[in-house]
Amino acid sequence: MKAHRLFRYLPLLAIASVSADTFELKDGTTIEGTILKEDGSDYIILVQVTKSIKDERRIPKANVVNQVAEKKDETEFLEIAKLVPTREMQTAEVYQSQVNKVESFIKRYPQSEKKPEALKVLSVLEKEFDVVQAGGIKFQGKVISAADRLPKAYALDAGIQAAAMKAAADQGDMTTALRAWSKLETGFQGSSAYRQNIPYAVKIMKAQLSTVTSSLATFDARTKQRADGLAAMGGSDRSLSTEAIREEQEAYMARLERDKAAGHKWPPLDPYVKAPLEETKRSLETEIRRLESTGTANLPKSEEAYETAWAAVTKQGATPQEVSTALSAASSASLPPAYLDMLKKAAPATPAP
Repeated sequence: MKAHRLFRYLPLLAIASVSADTFELKDGTTIEGTILKEDGSDYIILVQVTKSIKDERRIPKANVVNQVAEKKDETEFLEIAKLVPTREMQTAEVYQSQVNKVESFIKRYPQSEKKPEALKVLSVLEKEFDVVQAGGIKFQGKVISAADRLPKAYALDAGIQAAAMKAAADQGDMTTALRAWSKLETGFQGSSAYRQNIPYAVKIMKAQLSTVTSSLATFDARTKQRADGLAAMGGSDRSLSTEAIREEQEAYMARLERDKAAGHKWPPLDPYVKAPLEETKRSLETEIRRLESTGTANLPKSEEAYETAWAAVTKQGATPQEVSTALSAASSASLPPAYLDMLKKAAPATPAP
């Protein structure tokens, strides 16, 4: 859950602006901003308070011991460098967007000292993109080609969802972890990954339930503390902080609406918005009871059905009857349509007589 503290809105000079110089002051602090003008012995500097709020600050020149001008290519390359190693399970669309971003950097800064490194990043992205676009995937640090992926696609994709759930939980992002579990449960109930990870899903749900319950118990005290902190501020600081809080809350509510429209079961949580906390608490309690009483004996054997059908339809000399039987068995094993389509595409256009 994202932590909110009132002091986040107070040290405005420490908030970096986009495309800003860095000013080191005698007292050891730094300010990142853009000089608007010089007014006698002072600099008038524009700093970015929030995404849409800017503020002008007057700083005596005598207090500035060093000014470091931003090198835009170096600043932008920091984001380029983060693109590799690539994330697990990236789609071809994400790869294409990243390739475009690096190509744009190289075009805009052809003489940059960072160009050789950018070209290396581009090479990695293009190679992986070619594999993923052809039906492959990156998983557990390896780029798996379509030829290696398709025979066990259902089991592999289920394992990917389980890995995504665990990775998010390890990072403390329980909302993402729960969403990954929902995808695993919705699309891969017939996989070994689903059966094996039911206890783990219950574990993260109980951890999240504890966090949400605690947040609800301290909700009134927390909101009062923030209100008291705002009331104690001076007029200008209070106005800026109030606007920053309002802006953040509007962004959160907009995200809630987008996620609801997208059909996400688990909403993002904000410790200053009560309704999603209460909704999540009820959902967690219900899901924990359900999963703890779930038996696996009657779950479909979709994983085995897919792999058996793949072997049958791709067998050298497969007959029409063998192909038809394999596809029928796969269809009755609760395989999602996407995996049935994979089997149909793999079947020979003209089976052997």
